[in-house]
Amino acid sequence: MKNFLYLITLYFIQVSWSQIIITPNPFSINSGTITITYGSAGNYSLFDPISDPNLYIYTGLETDGVTATWDYHDVWTNITTLTPLTWNSAANAYVATLNIGTRNYFSEATSSITSLPSATTANNWFFIIRNLDGTRQSVDLFGANFGFVPGILQTDSFLSSNEVIISNGKIQSEYLESLQVEIFGIDGKQIEKFNLEAQTTKNLNLLTKGIYFAKITNKNQFKTIKFIY
Repeated sequence: MKNFLYLITLYFIQVSWSQIIITPNPFSINSGTITITYGSAGNYSLFDPISDPNLYIYTGLETDGVTATWDYHDVWTNITTLTPLTWNSAANAYVATLNIGTRNYFSEATSSITSLPSATTANNWFFIIRNLDGTRQSVDLFGANFGFVPGILQTDSFLSSNEVIISNGKIQSEYLESLQVEIFGIDGKQIEKFNLEAQTTKNLNLLTKGIYFAKITNKNQFKTIKFIY
């Protein structure tokens, strides 16, 4: 019986992965803007949009080690706190973008909407796909199944806006140390990986034009930059 239940769970996770892609992957509370793509595989069994072009994502964070509760979360009855998940014809899927670390959430501890306190530990991130009036929704979706890595909200920002610049097909670093750069497509697949030496510029020889993500890493810190090539 345990093996049977395990196979069902594994199948559900695999199906979920095929329907939802989160870029970059892996990602954490400090990854900056992430992109959620739903339905690119043409499978909507997690949540049937019924041709609705405007869906929403309800999100939450578990921060105290009790997995059954979401300590910070959106307000289900307040649509302005949710993240729009809209049909994108270019991607042929539903697409949403958000920044986990800089959003305002309803705090269970204070019963108020607030930004995340510095050094907040995010053990897991959760989300639900729903329609406008909240009468239909997916099951609770666990970020750990889609590439979320536990982490502590960084109090010091890694890389200022002018230390690494991506434009005109080039990546330019003014950082004083070597950086590791990983380039991902909007589908979450890694396209390129290289080291960028301190205060140098490198051409990005990507094959097609489009939206990409660069994950910039130095030791145990990283930042994700979304760019158009």
